[in-house]
Amino acid sequence: MSYKLLTTNNPKTIKGFKKYNNILTAIMHLRPVSTKICPFQDIASCKTACLNTAGRGGIFKKGENTNRIQDARQRRTDMYLEDYDNFMELLHTEMTRFINYCNKKDITPAFRLNGTSDIQWEHKLYKGKTMFEHFPDIQFYDYTKIPTRKVSHIKNYHLTWSYSEANAKYTAWYDKIAYNIAVVFNGAFPIYFKGREVVDGDETDLRFLDKDNVIVGLKAKGKARHDMSGFVIHVWFSHTCVEVWTDLKQQSHNLQTDFASILSCL
Repeated sequence: MSYKLLTTNNPKTIKGFKKYNNILTAIMHLRPVSTKICPFQDIASCKTACLNTAGRGGIFKKGENTNRIQDARQRRTDMYLEDYDNFMELLHTEMTRFINYCNKKDITPAFRLNGTSDIQWEHKLYKGKTMFEHFPDIQFYDYTKIPTRKVSHIKNYHLTWSYSEANAKYTAWYDKIAYNIAVVFNGAFPIYFKGREVVDGDETDLRFLDKDNVIVGLKAKGKARHDMSGFVIHVWFSHTCVEVWTDLKQQSHNLQTDFASILSCL
């Protein structure tokens, strides 16, 4: 399959296909050049550590700041920003082709349109309808940094909110988010983070298969491994460690109390 906008050649989506061999995701990568593509990139401080620089997308020749992958993403982004109508027509065409391909192969198709962007597709129309409405029987899913997106009415769209501690107001949204939360960790995943169980989000990209009310743990990749903005949670400096230490102290105090009670009965 050859596409200009979509791709199935993504390591995580391939991993998901191998684990669940009847679900194949077509993903679209744009270049997060501005807040028109990623509105919260400055507030959440995720621009530098963005997955846009992970894998081959972050390999540059000495003295250069771009490569073939970044150039292709830039062309798609330019088309979206400067030629929206034709972009949406091409996207619809490629999505239709992908669905037809999957049907012939007896594969379940899925779409992730924000591979390296955060566009609110619930507001983007093609011939008067969103892509979710054009393809109501197909599962869509994305990560988002936008805490105010309201998509619960879209039955075939699953969102996972992406956490950051770079901004206090942004961090405060944590307790208000109704859906799962993705956290990028540098280091081993904790068992719990801020009261929620952590699951390994690197095992597969198929977020709509995750159980509810969990933290989707993601390993820091590319430039994210060196991020100190608060977007990446360095495990030994995170709230998790404070929680674990507090819990251990409480358990220790309880044991001392129980032991004292036993001694008093002797």
